[in-house]
Order: sequence, then C-alpha cells, then structure tokens
Amino acid sequence: MYKREEKYGHTCVVALQNRSLSFNNVAQIPVVLLITQFPKDIGGHPGLLRFSEVVNFFHEFGHVMQHICNRASFARFSGLRVSLDFEEIPAQVFENWCYESLCLKLISGFHQDLTKPVNDEMCRSLKRWRYSFSALKLKQEILYSLFDQIIHSADDIDIAELYKHLHPKVMLGLPILEGTNPATCFPRCAIGYEAACYSRIWSEVFATDIFLSKFRDDLFNQNMGMMFRNKVLAPGGEGSY
Repeated sequence: MYKREEKYGHTCVVALQNRSLSFNNVAQIPVVLLITQFPKDIGGHPGLLRFSEVVNFFHEFGHVMQHICNRASFARFSGLRVSLDFEEIPAQVFENWCYESLCLKLISGFHQDLTKPVNDEMCRSLKRWRYSFSALKLKQEILYSLFDQIIHSADDIDIAELYKHLHPKVMLGLPILEGTNPATCFPRCAIGYEAACYSRIWSEVFATDIFLSKFRDDLFNQNMGMMFRNKVLAPGGEGSY
C-alpha cells in the first residue's frame, strides 16, 4: 500500500489467479493484487491522500471488483481478460462516487478530528474541478488515440515528428514545448493498449451512462448494485467479446 524504495512506482491492479471451473465443476477462486503508492506517516505527521489519489484508488478498486466478482467458466475470459472496449468501464463507473457529496462526507475527515467531514462548499468545488478544462482533456485523449493508431498502422515512423505534427492540429493550435518529446512519456500505446487507446474515451461514454441512469438518484441502491454486479461484472470476458 505504501511507497518504498525500489518498489514498482505505479498504482495498478495485477491478476494473480483468474476464476475458472474445473472438469468436475469446482471453482477456482479469483485472486488479485492492488498496488498503491500511499504516503506513510512521517515524524508524527499523518500521510494524507490528495484528492487525485483518492480518485485513482477508486478507479483501481473498480478493477479489483471487476476481477473478483466475475463468474466466467474459463480463465481465458475471466477477471481482467475482457475486450479493450470494455476493460475500463467498471473502473470509470466507480470513480463517480468520489464526486458525490454524500459519499465524500462518508470517506473524508479532518485528520485531527475524523468526525468533521468535508463541507458542502468543498464538495461542490471538487465536482466543478472534475469538469475544469474538460474539453482540453478530451482533445488530449483524441491526440493520444490518433498518435496510437498511426504508429501501429505504418513502419519507420519518427514518433517525435509525428507528435509535433499532430499536436497543434488537434490541440487547437497549441504548440508543444521546444526540446521535449511527449511521445516518450506515453506508455499506453506500448503496454496493453496498442492501437486501442481510443477505448478509454469509448468506455467513459458507457460508464457515464451506467452511473447516471442507475445510481445518480440513489448512490447506495442495493438492487442496482446487484444488477451491475450480475450484468456487468459477473460475465467477464464471456460477455464482452
């Protein structure tokens, strides 16, 4: 859970064992590892989480639930082994609770007095922050998606020049900083999302629809929660390919 020297430096989920059924119908229990980079208490000062870290934790915990709640019969279609168009949906659905006042007050507390949750104005500010520069952020995702499609569709591409060419066209004329090569800091196009970076935008459409239509008016509706588990999480890859 905590940062330490020589530890893998990203927050992520790693599947250790996928669910499957044996020939005699005995289920193999899914096991998953959640790696986080939470700060430790130092010198009597508590290790507090930034709000972005809270959102990231909810996102990755969505992947944990996606893995352990699936009921696929074959390991090939179990856990996180789903269509890339579907893979981020559960995680993006879970992020939504971070921006709702009722949920924020349940999970927050001043570190010297946990009975004092964040106030209403702070909740509203966090919700506004979510949509600040949202168009620019979407443009950036489109830029990544175009860059990803091109480098996986042709040979011998100068990625630095390609990125420099695409950036002002997609980002409404904004140039990249001279002497930098943002393409080298873009791991998704090389690790697991080759030619599928667009799927993060695509998944967000469905995640937003699920949350707004099923949970927005009743955040803790158990019937909707069970429906989400049975219809979205349980099928695993058997229902997404």
